[in-house]
This record gives sequence, C-alpha cells and structure tokens, in this order.
Amino acid sequence: MTTRRLSVVASLFTYYPLALTCVTTVLNILIIIILSQKVFRQRPTMRYMLVIAFVDMFLLYGWNLDHFFRLKYDFEVDRLSVLSCKLSTYINHVLSQSSAWLRVWMCVDRFCALNQIRQRRAVHQHRRVFLLIALTFIIIMVINLHLPIFACYAYKHHNQTKIAGGALHFPLYPTWNYINLALYNIIPFVLMLVFNVLIIRHLILIQRTSTIRHSRIRHATISIPILLSAFLFCIMTTPPALIWAFFYKAIRAGIFQEYLMSLIDSIKYTYHSLGFFLYFITLVEFRKEFFRLMHCRCIITNELIKFIQSTATGRAYRYRTQSVGVPTITKS
Repeated sequence: MTTRRLSVVASLFTYYPLALTCVTTVLNILIIIILSQKVFRQRPTMRYMLVIAFVDMFLLYGWNLDHFFRLKYDFEVDRLSVLSCKLSTYINHVLSQSSAWLRVWMCVDRFCALNQIRQRRAVHQHRRVFLLIALTFIIIMVINLHLPIFACYAYKHHNQTKIAGGALHFPLYPTWNYINLALYNIIPFVLMLVFNVLIIRHLILIQRTSTIRHSRIRHATISIPILLSAFLFCIMTTPPALIWAFFYKAIRAGIFQEYLMSLIDSIKYTYHSLGFFLYFITLVEFRKEFFRLMHCRCIITNELIKFIQSTATGRAYRYRTQSVGVPTITKS
C-alpha cells in the first residue's frame, strides 16, 4: 500500500508540470483572444494583462517543463549543451522578472487612473503603456545580459561531459540568487504592497464621496483583479524564491530533492496560470465576452455541420440521379 501511494505521489509530481503547461497555454490563449476584443481596447490597463498573458504562457515552457523531463526521462533541456543552458537561464530569468515588473506597472497604472493623474487622450495613454512595456523588457534584458556571457560551462566527470550552471572564472551563485530575489520578488512585492494600499484607500474614498453609482462600480471592478493578482503574487512566489535563495544547498542534499524542487517550483508556476480564473471571477465583461465567443463558436460549428450535411446530401442525390438508367424505346 505504501509503495502504491509513493507511486501515485511520484506520478503527480512528474505529470503536474506538463498538465500545468498545457492547461495554461489554452487558458492564456483564451485571455489573449478575449482581451483583444473591442470592448477592452480603450483601456490601457488591459494592455498590461494582455502582455502578462503572453509572458506567463511562455514562462511555463522553461524550468517548469524541465521538471517533467527530469523526473520522466532523466534529462533537462538546459543541461543538454552549453548553448541551451545559457539560453534557458537567460530567457527564464528575463520572463519571470518581466512578469513581476509588468504587474507592478499595472498597479501603478491603476493608482494613477483612480487618482486622476492622467488627463490625456486615450491614444497617448496607450502609447505610454507600450513605451513602458518595451522599456521594461529592454532594461531587464540588459540586467540579465551577463548570464549568456558568463553562465554555464562544460566539464568532465567520470569520462562524461557535464554542464554546470555557474560561471567558470568566478562564483556566480548564490550571489545572483540574492539579486534575482530582489528583482523578481522583494522590490516588486514592496511596490505592489504600497500601491495596493493606495488603491484600496482611493476605492474607499470613491465609495464615500462619489454620488455616481456606475463610477464606483467601474473603478472597483477593474481594481479588484489587480489587487487579487498582487496578493497572490506575494504569497505564492515569494516563499519559493526565498527557499531557492537561502536553502538551495539544503534542498540539494535532501533525500527527495527532485520531488521537493518540483513542488517548490510548482507553487510558483501555478500562480502564473491563474490569470484566466482571476479575470473570469472578477470581471463581468470578461465573462460576457467569453460566453459570447463560446456561443459564436457553437453557432459556427452548427452551421458548418449543416453545410457539410447538406453538401453530402446534395452529392448523394446527384449521384443517385446520374446512376438511374435512361429507358430506351424500341419497336415491337
């Protein structure tokens, strides 16, 4: 019985990253389709959500999927070669830090909207959002540029070539783990906490002072998913990052190190797959667009089935008509 339970637990840890990647891909594609609809195009905050959906979707194809390959097939993509190690390390750090900082700018954008700081036309708002997103990616890519240059090298171990993730000429880790902790968790956590408190404060003031009920509902509706997203980010990504930064050696020395590493990362990557459920629960317009798209798809599917059936029926009728012999008249 104990062996069976261990087998079930091992299968769960093995296939969960793969299932999480597949489900998140489908759900984030739905987010991208829904947020690209006309009803959301005039809201600059939705642009952040759209880009975050892209980033979170590709993020799960990195180290998260490597847990499945390691536990199932005993290899990792970022350990196949020095080049794959450099690219995987660089891309994973860039995507994770970009996801965190885009959420920070989303909180800042919401605070500015509630505080009525921005009084420009919508086109200028969208341009500023696009510029801020582009600058975020560029700055983070430059900060992490040392990883593909210095990180990862090959060495011989028992006549076999192994790939190490550190630097050859200087100790890259754990110093970079501490820096990544600050860039991915600590600084974004503090900023999101500050702006979330300010957002809640402004929502309370709007609730007390605004006489227009529609205005209160509109501000609260857009702000709720941002607040929940920031709160979940703090409780689901900060503990794994702290563990990786300060207790990595202890984990590597543990008995069930492979499964423990998978569990820690699964908590973090599960957060990046919650976007669809978060928007579906808190945004009424998101739900309406989702059901509208599903309804349109059902109608298109039914029309396509009717068209195929009518086409097949027409062909069968023509075939029967052509196959009927023409009677010939003969003289008796």
